[in-house]
Amino acid sequence: MPIGIYNNPPRVKTDLSAEAVLRILQHPNVVVLKESTTRVAQVAQVLAARPEAAIMCCDSPNLGLVVPTMALGGAGTANMSGNLDPAGLADLSRPWHTPDQADVFRETYLRLLPLLQFTYSAINPVAVKSLMRAVGLPVGPLRRPLRPLPPADLARGLELVRMLGLDRRYGWRLPDRVALAAE
Repeated sequence: MPIGIYNNPPRVKTDLSAEAVLRILQHPNVVVLKESTTRVAQVAQVLAARPEAAIMCCDSPNLGLVVPTMALGGAGTANMSGNLDPAGLADLSRPWHTPDQADVFRETYLRLLPLLQFTYSAINPVAVKSLMRAVGLPVGPLRRPLRPLPPADLARGLELVRMLGLDRRYGWRLPDRVALAAE
């Protein structure tokens, strides 16, 4: 059975060392590592060892992993922002094999950076679920004690959707009144 490992120190307050990750990746069933460490050098150490598993990273711009992970040969991002722009995040997550792919990545990353910043602007998954609900995507309720984004913050997210053309790209009808979308 294929197994994925998620090193998520911001959430669990424990960061696996590069040595521990590489030891785990030796198991034949481990096929992917999603990395959310704040230590870019650790990700580089893992990628330099060229493990058999795919190395992916969280798409949070706060961690600063996306650019170096992809530049060093990462397999993509495992992301929540893809719920709002699946095609854009697919472009962002495509491994680089040619200079042209690196150029597409750079342009895509810079274009989507405001969306990435927005989706991580509140405790995960408040911002992304609030915005998904506002654009009419199916989304479950937030777990307690989390609450939806305040209307002013949600309005900022909806403006990003308009600015990026996601409403046109995906056929979303955006709400006229933000207060109703936040409920």
